[in-house]
Amino acid sequence: MARTARQTLNALSRATNINVQSTAELAARVDSATAAVDKKRREKGQGPVRRKPELLPLPRAECSQTIELTPWQVLHAVARGYVLAGQGMGRGLAEHWLSLKFCEALDANRAGSMDLTDKGRTPERWYKAMQARELAVGFGLAVAEHIVQQRYPDHVTSVVDTSTVLRAGWPLNVSQRNKSSRPRPDYLIEAWKPGEPSKITLVACRGNHQRASKRGGRTRSTTVQQLVKGAELTEGMHIGPWNTTPCLMLSTELMGQGGIIVNALQTRGEALLPLRTPGAPGNADAEIRDNPGIPYPSAIRIPARDGKRERNVDGFQVAESDLGWFGQLLARTGAANLTAMAGGGPQTANYLTTRQGRQHYDVPTFAATSSVDDADIEVGGTKFVGTDHVFRMGSVRIEAFSGMAEHLYELIKKGRLEEYRQVAFQSRSTPQAPHGTGRWNGPISFHADGTVMALSVLPIRRRQPH
Repeated sequence: MARTARQTLNALSRATNINVQSTAELAARVDSATAAVDKKRREKGQGPVRRKPELLPLPRAECSQTIELTPWQVLHAVARGYVLAGQGMGRGLAEHWLSLKFCEALDANRAGSMDLTDKGRTPERWYKAMQARELAVGFGLAVAEHIVQQRYPDHVTSVVDTSTVLRAGWPLNVSQRNKSSRPRPDYLIEAWKPGEPSKITLVACRGNHQRASKRGGRTRSTTVQQLVKGAELTEGMHIGPWNTTPCLMLSTELMGQGGIIVNALQTRGEALLPLRTPGAPGNADAEIRDNPGIPYPSAIRIPARDGKRERNVDGFQVAESDLGWFGQLLARTGAANLTAMAGGGPQTANYLTTRQGRQHYDVPTFAATSSVDDADIEVGGTKFVGTDHVFRMGSVRIEAFSGMAEHLYELIKKGRLEEYRQVAFQSRSTPQAPHGTGRWNGPISFHADGTVMALSVLPIRRRQPH
C-alpha cells in the first residue's frame, strides 16, 4: 500500500539508528586489498599508488556502533555538501534541492535502523548509481561530523567542498588538454571555536549497493576497494607537514545486512590553522584573492621512512607560510556555503574568489533557476530567512525551505564573518530541536552553524472554473 505524503514526512522526522562499522578486521582487509593491488601493478611494471601509510579503526569514544539520526538530517547533510559543488550553474533549484528526490527513499526498518524503502530500492542502474554517489555524501558527512564533534565537543563544525577551496590556489586537473583530475579528498571539515586555532579533518566518502555476505556478514569487496580509494584520495592533500592531517575514509552500504551501514577508517594527526584576530590582516572579514603561486609538482616532501630516502612528490600541500591565507580562505568559502543555502547569490559571490566561480553568482539567472533570500519561517521564537521551493509528492504540494537564523545571516550579509562566528558559537549550546517547533508541521533539521532545512505540506488549492 502506497504511503501518503504525510506518512512520508513523518518518516523523515523519525530518529533511527545508522550502523557504523570500524574494526581492526576491516583495517586488515583494506591492507590486504592494497597489497594485492600493488602486486598487480608490479607485475605490469608499474609503481605503487601513493596512499595513507596506516589506516586504523576509530576508538569507541569517538564513534559507537550506532548513531541516531533522522532521514531528514541526512538529506540536510547532502544539501550542505553539494550547495557549492557546481558553483551556481543551476542554483535554484539551488543545487542543494537535489536532496529532495530522496524524500521517499529512506525510513526505519523493523529493527529500528535506517534503511531503504521499497521506492529506494528501485532497480534502475542509473538511479542506483546516483543514489550511491549522493546519499553516500549525506551518510558519510553526517557520520564524519559526528566523529569530529566527539573529538572537539566544544567546537562548531563547518563542511566545505574540497574542490571549491582548492580552485583558489591550485589547478585541479592534470592539464587543460588532459581533464583527468588530481587525487584529493572530497570534503574538509573545520572544527572552529573563537579564540582558538581551527582543527581540520579531510574526508573521503563513497557508497555502494552491494549486500553484506551471508557468511558472518563480512564487508563486501566493493566497500573495501572504496576505502582503498579513500586512502589514495586523502593522501593527495596535506595541511602543514606530510601525513599530519587527520583523515576519515567512509564507505556506505545502502543495502547492508540489517540496514544502512557506514564503514569508517581513520588516520591520526592534527592540523591546526593560525589564530585569526578580528580587524587584523588575514581575518575572515577581509576580501581574499586567488593565490596562483602554490605549486603542485613536487610540492609534498616525504621524510625518509621504511628504508626509503627523503623525496618530493606531487600533491596539494598547504605550506607553513600559506596557513594564514588558507585559514582565511576556508572561513570565507564556508560563509559562501551558508549564503548559498539561504539563496543569497550576491552574498555568495562576495565570499568567493574568481577561480572559485564567483562569476556564476553575479550573472542573471534563468526562469525556474533563481534562488532569492526572500522567504522566512519562525520556529520556537527564532526567525529564519532563506529561500524556498515548491514541489509535488504525488498530488500533494510540498514547500521546502532552507536558510539561516536571521540575526546570523545579517552579520554574514554585512561582511562581519568573525562576529558571526562569535555569535553562532555562543548560541550553539541551545540548538533547536525537531520537536516543539510550534506551528511547523513537517520535518526540520537544524545545525549549530545556524542553517536550517525544512519541509511542510501546503494547503490544498481549489481552482475555480472560468
